[in-house]
Amino acid sequence: MRKAALHAAFHRAGMRLTRQRLAIYRELESRCDHPDVEHLFKAVKPRIPQISLFTVYRTVNALELAGMVWRVATWKGHARYDGAVETHAHFLCETCGKIDDVDTQGACHGLQEQARGCVPGNDVRRVDVMISGACAACAAARESAAQQA
Repeated sequence: MRKAALHAAFHRAGMRLTRQRLAIYRELESRCDHPDVEHLFKAVKPRIPQISLFTVYRTVNALELAGMVWRVATWKGHARYDGAVETHAHFLCETCGKIDDVDTQGACHGLQEQARGCVPGNDVRRVDVMISGACAACAAARESAAQQA
């Protein structure tokens, strides 16, 4: 998102676009590993040494409330976030916690409209699609361990 559009989005959410908020948003928007707040903090800290972990928590919470980022999943007590806020699917490895975006070949398009049909009269704002299991690396490691046992 360009800076002018970000300014407008932050203004609509009732927030000023500070250097810290911009850095946190840009970091999250640029990543596809769906980091938790602590990973965002570690990534932004070298660029803004005075930033606190509390500021990152507050900012991510505000961005989520404004609809600018999504809480994707909570894995082992850590909420994970996504800067891509259009409907798409995720795969969660239940072994290592890795979360990947899934190319559904457009299958997720229209899910919001379908969901509205399932719950008439309700305000559907978002549809989450989470596929879970073991990623290829964890599945291979488990298979290898099983063969050695």
